[in-house]
Amino acid sequence: MTAPGPSVLAVTVVARQRLALGVGSEIGYYTASHPYVPGSALRGALAAVWITEHGPPGRDNPKTDEFRTLFDGTIRYGNLLPAGSHRIPLSVFQCKYLPEPTCRQTVVDRAFETGDHCPGCGQRLEQSRGNLDLPGGLTRITRTSIDPATGRAKDGELYANAALPAGTTLTGVIHGHHPWLAQPHTLWLGGRRTVGGQADLTTIPHQPAAPALPVPGQPLVVRLTSPAVFVDLAGRPRLAPEPTLDLIPGATLLPETWTRVITWSGWHAASRLPKPAELCAAAGSTYRITGTPDVLAALAARLLRDGIGLRRSEGFGDVTIATQPWRPSAAGKKQSIATDPLSDLHERLLGLGLDDAAWRWLIGVLRALQVEHHRTGTVPASVLAELLTQPTGADLSGRQREHLRKILDGLAPATVRDLTTLVLTTPAADRRPAARRAAR
Repeated sequence: MTAPGPSVLAVTVVARQRLALGVGSEIGYYTASHPYVPGSALRGALAAVWITEHGPPGRDNPKTDEFRTLFDGTIRYGNLLPAGSHRIPLSVFQCKYLPEPTCRQTVVDRAFETGDHCPGCGQRLEQSRGNLDLPGGLTRITRTSIDPATGRAKDGELYANAALPAGTTLTGVIHGHHPWLAQPHTLWLGGRRTVGGQADLTTIPHQPAAPALPVPGQPLVVRLTSPAVFVDLAGRPRLAPEPTLDLIPGATLLPETWTRVITWSGWHAASRLPKPAELCAAAGSTYRITGTPDVLAALAARLLRDGIGLRRSEGFGDVTIATQPWRPSAAGKKQSIATDPLSDLHERLLGLGLDDAAWRWLIGVLRALQVEHHRTGTVPASVLAELLTQPTGADLSGRQREHLRKILDGLAPATVRDLTTLVLTTPAADRRPAARRAAR
């Protein structure tokens, strides 16, 4: 009989502010975000709260052992997912572009079934990338850098970042128990904490159900719900469990696996040093394991209790056991990244495909709108129409002028001011030559 595992805490986090959980560093003006809170981010945020309450761990701190128990011991911090979201396993194959309504519901989970083509549209099915199917989406905020000497936007310094919106509820589990974790906490998650990141955390004891097991004679299907760090006997990275290190005697990993490599890095706030970058198997990776029913039952219980691979206390190596093919949720509509209103207006202007002369003319139009707002408190439609018939504006296509009128009509003064700043600081390379040809 398997020994009882440590207790589990069900975690609920409600975002008070936007959560920007950056995906590494990129060259460009846009920083993407994880659409969930990684277990490593939850662990780091709680460690920061503990240090604020009790001071840094060390020989002079009588609570250092408590810190080690919480964050360097056997307690594991799982991912927090937005309520209603679902991870699409890498063993799932589906239509890439979903041209027909039936294509969304047509998937083949190769861990359980076979099939190469979509019966709805006849196209060849493509492997998923392990993405998170969100009920909502990420928001995107665009800002500029201000020159303190002039109080104006700096040339070429345009920034945008994605984030989970304020009010998002995320849920997950912490494997293990400690009285400090049972208390509610206010914590800060992700970056950009001067304007976001604040969230409220509560936990309640949770009794996980017994692991569901496959039909006798069928393999155990194991899916990663977080990235996992696997190594071989020589310590070299690999994308699948190493039988000697990660499985138990009598369990055999089948050769066909569905996985994807990702690089995971991070920052250790206590030491102010970067963590080593790891080559990981991505969340959604799927494996099939064979063995006797007793062996598979013992392995399933151990994997759900302890996780798999290295760095499990940092949120890596969480798994779930699948007993049937994955299917999309009933709501099933593909989600896109939502933009804030200002970014949406900016994107619509970029989509007009204006050349350099027309872009300079647009800046003059926006400045004229600001002056009219300041002078009269409003901008009559006749004034906007007159601006659009100026010489350069008259050279635009009728479609461009009509779209521009719809974009600028009725904007609030603050929106016109901020939009002008964005237009002034947009590099020429970001004005989409392809979109310019399409708009003409």
